[in-house]
Amino acid sequence: MNKIHPTAIIEDGAELGTNVEIGPYCMVGSGVKIGNGCSLKSHVVLDGQTTIGTENIFHPFSYVGGEPQDLKYNQEKSLVIIGSKNIFREGVSVHRGTVGGGGKTIIGDDNLLMGYVHVAHDCSIGNHNILANYTGLSGHVTLDNYVTLGGQNGVAQFLRVGSYVYTGAASLIDRNIPPYATGYGNRFEVKGVNIVGLKRQNFSRESIGEILEAHRIYYRPDLKNDEALRVIEETFGESAAVRAFLDFIYSAEGSGKH
Repeated sequence: MNKIHPTAIIEDGAELGTNVEIGPYCMVGSGVKIGNGCSLKSHVVLDGQTTIGTENIFHPFSYVGGEPQDLKYNQEKSLVIIGSKNIFREGVSVHRGTVGGGGKTIIGDDNLLMGYVHVAHDCSIGNHNILANYTGLSGHVTLDNYVTLGGQNGVAQFLRVGSYVYTGAASLIDRNIPPYATGYGNRFEVKGVNIVGLKRQNFSRESIGEILEAHRIYYRPDLKNDEALRVIEETFGESAAVRAFLDFIYSAEGSGKH
């Protein structure tokens, strides 16, 4: 049974699952689909062609499905697609996609977006990520899984952040960040491997050791990029964890170092 406050506005065409709670002064647009067990605390706006999975929580003044901040946008139909068990804290904004960027902004499952986080058009966020307060993703940014972005991070457009990355607060991220890295700075610099995060996700001691050594080789100043990759391939190419690191470098970085 749904629980809808009398001051909430649910436009004709909106689709609600079961056990949905919609608090005071919320607005749900006509193109919105809300899955079972979602909760809109108060003053939440869900707009556009937005599809939301189950058991998501939206805190006051979060705004999901708004028009992209892209001057080329001309009211084309575009989407926001959200998975399940995400938490959107106060003032979070998520904008729908653009035709030029594929038309979709995607958020997976079990993500925490803290206060005043912004997710711009055509971003793709995986699962189990944490975006701390006042962090902003520019358009077309990809976050893989288990990424933690510190407070007041800014991520430039068209970048990718690999799985298990941890960034410090107030970092300006203007380059792709490979899996397992940790760092900080304005501008962001990789400082090492996110060992604490890997232990928390039950990586074996052997895998962590392989990642550490691959990371050390890749960032050696006396090795060119292709030489470092060749050494890593020859030494740890059979390691699944290192393979993910290598695949990221090949796909996202080409021939450039971080």
